[in-house]
Amino acid sequence: MGDTQNIALVGALIGDRYRIEALIGRGGMASVYRARDETLGRVVALKIIAPASDDASAVRRERAEIELLASLNHHALVTLFDAGVDTIDGIEQTYLVMELVDGPTLGTRIEKGPIDPVDVGRMAVDLAEALHVVHAKGVVHRDIKPGNVLLNASQLPDREFTAKLADFGIAFLIDSTRLTSAGGLVGTAGYLSPEQARGSVPAPASDVYSLGLVLLEALTRTRAFPGPLMESISARLVGDPPIPGTIGHAWGALLSAMTARVPEVRPSALEVAAAARAIEHDLVTPAPHTPDAGDATVALGAVTARAVTVGAVTETVPLAADGVDPTAILSPTAVARLDRESSDRAAGRSRTTDARHSRRRRRIVGSVIGLLVVGAAALLAVRGVSTPTPAAPVLPAVVEPLGTHLQALMKSVSP
Repeated sequence: MGDTQNIALVGALIGDRYRIEALIGRGGMASVYRARDETLGRVVALKIIAPASDDASAVRRERAEIELLASLNHHALVTLFDAGVDTIDGIEQTYLVMELVDGPTLGTRIEKGPIDPVDVGRMAVDLAEALHVVHAKGVVHRDIKPGNVLLNASQLPDREFTAKLADFGIAFLIDSTRLTSAGGLVGTAGYLSPEQARGSVPAPASDVYSLGLVLLEALTRTRAFPGPLMESISARLVGDPPIPGTIGHAWGALLSAMTARVPEVRPSALEVAAAARAIEHDLVTPAPHTPDAGDATVALGAVTARAVTVGAVTETVPLAADGVDPTAILSPTAVARLDRESSDRAAGRSRTTDARHSRRRRRIVGSVIGLLVVGAAALLAVRGVSTPTPAAPVLPAVVEPLGTHLQALMKSVSP
């Protein structure tokens, strides 16, 4: 369908119901228009598929497959409202009437700037669930790419957008009417699975691979297999997509599994959804606090608000930024300097080790003595409450072995 014909269709009534208002986009296999449903008064996306065959049986098969696509239902799928065949310029052509998503594509959003990993996680859950629904119906998308992920502005304050997977069934329909010989390719070179690149019949695992590349690009803003057609296709046949450590271990593990070159070892779409949901949950939920030695407390009686902290020793070790693996190329001079500095630090640590251990032992002994004193005071308080008439306090006797041990312990930590 040429540009002149595309423009000429503006104002045309398709299927006696859909009035074409403007051309939205055009590809080699279909043209998409903004149209108005004159029955319901709503704006829709109208996709007219270029004629594939004059064979009546091919048209009937195409219609059956459209009905299958109409049965798919998920919030992350662009809803198919209607479909049919109409005579356009004297040629019978199939058209699809779909929900119009008034927002950018994921590709446009990636170009704009970084995307919050939480939003990527939520998008991954939605798209993987949508793929599971479609795969369960025996449909394979075959052309998952950022340009086929449409974004709607979210109405919720905690997320930027909601995602919808578009063009479901277009490659499926074209495959059944056009790709009758082995070795045909349907899809976009940058996101094809290795088996698609070899010309094999794509299966659900192919969609999982392509989705993995899309999510990787959303996180890194870098296409895994750039370059000309043959270079891009060949690259995935001999190597895996580079997955940087900066995206975190969980994302790295999931994307590595999704983009495995062997289809049989890739997770299913439903497994991807479950893994992405766990990642998103970890990103939005603070990690539980793990008590350390500095949290050790002794509560006396009912006065829990006045806990007595036992002498605990903690050492803080600075951590590198999460997931960052910096690489540096050092000259021989720099290596020698680092070697000397490392030796100096080791010597300094050996000189301070004894002093640190001595201070630690004194704190421990102080804590033990403090606990004995507190225990004695608590015992006195309990006896004072339970005895009706005052009596001379009886202090707990420190038996000779314990006294001797405490004296020996104090001498051992004396400077």
